[in-house]
Amino acid sequence: MNMDIWLLILTVFLSSAVILYVAAYLFGYRLTRKERSNKYSGHIQSGTIFTDDKIASIAIKRALSEIDDGVLIISENNKVSYMNNAAMKLFDILPDKWDGQTFIEVVRDHECDALLKKSVNTGEPQLSLIRTHQMKQLLHVSVLPGEGNGSYVVIIKDLTERQRIEQIRKDLVSNIAHEFRTPIASIRLLAETLLQGAVNDPSVSADFLRKMDIESIKLQQMTDDLNQLSVIESDGLTAEKGVVDIGRLIGQTVERLRAQANRKGLSINVSIEPGMPAPVIDKAAIESVLMNLLHNAIKYSGPDGQITIKAVKDGNTLLVSIADTGIGIFAEELPRIFERFYKVDKSRNTEGSGLGLAISKHIIASHGGKIWVESVEGKGSTFYFTLPLPA
Repeated sequence: MNMDIWLLILTVFLSSAVILYVAAYLFGYRLTRKERSNKYSGHIQSGTIFTDDKIASIAIKRALSEIDDGVLIISENNKVSYMNNAAMKLFDILPDKWDGQTFIEVVRDHECDALLKKSVNTGEPQLSLIRTHQMKQLLHVSVLPGEGNGSYVVIIKDLTERQRIEQIRKDLVSNIAHEFRTPIASIRLLAETLLQGAVNDPSVSADFLRKMDIESIKLQQMTDDLNQLSVIESDGLTAEKGVVDIGRLIGQTVERLRAQANRKGLSINVSIEPGMPAPVIDKAAIESVLMNLLHNAIKYSGPDGQITIKAVKDGNTLLVSIADTGIGIFAEELPRIFERFYKVDKSRNTEGSGLGLAISKHIIASHGGKIWVESVEGKGSTFYFTLPLPA
């Protein structure tokens, strides 16, 4: 196990230690108090008599029900005697279904069960990071024995989302480095060649300077896209919106990219539902969304392919779809397709900043719409977005 995992275990353990100790102590107190005293105080609440022990139990359960980590109390024979709300949600169990079940029946994972058994056999607290196979979750599981009463407290922290966010962060840093490395390396190589004497050859120097200019434009585009995305995410769009003929806007966008499509032998078909109400939108922003989606459709479609753009009224929204007959997207890639700099493997070396879809997502969201994609590998993709229509 590498140092990062140990640091993660230590961090999670320290954050759970107080909850573990208090839960175990109070649970032990509740179970052993009868042995220390046979005197009870009756408390009347809604016509029911509660003992001090029962009041303590209710207070503990209320406190545990509010925390985000899953808490289970295990009694003799590994039977579950208590689960808080977080544990029931974590293992997808209804409140009336866990009573009387064993720990393994509840968690449905042998590694978790083995950790509990190890604590039972050794009498020592146990903790571990466990990757469940059935639910595909990363769990930090802590088992703490009770105070000599045969009970055990199990605290389970779901780290799946945290790990996903950390992976996104790592991918973002990696993708930024990758996207900037190529143009920087090209500019450096061209500059070194010029400095070594190529600058004295007018034809060579002119060609190299032109290539350096192209690479610098790529860097500038990526920088501008990052800045635009940062502004959108922090402040949202501030441009004024107006009534726009969506059919005309789509037509203008198609004409701007038709020559590019023709060079690949692609046909572009446009279908606009007649009598479509005009949405109130930021024209330039929505045009950039259309440009990005159409450009991607052209880029990832093979020769003699077909692209179809449709706009229809769907209830009180405008639904726009851009379908292509291109290479498609792996199913596991689809949830991440709108992340910054994220590119599917087969498009890793293609042009573009990798920020277009992330920017498009924020633009559509700022208009109160939604954007998504449906795709089958090898059969093409269809991107959809909606925009509210005036009542």
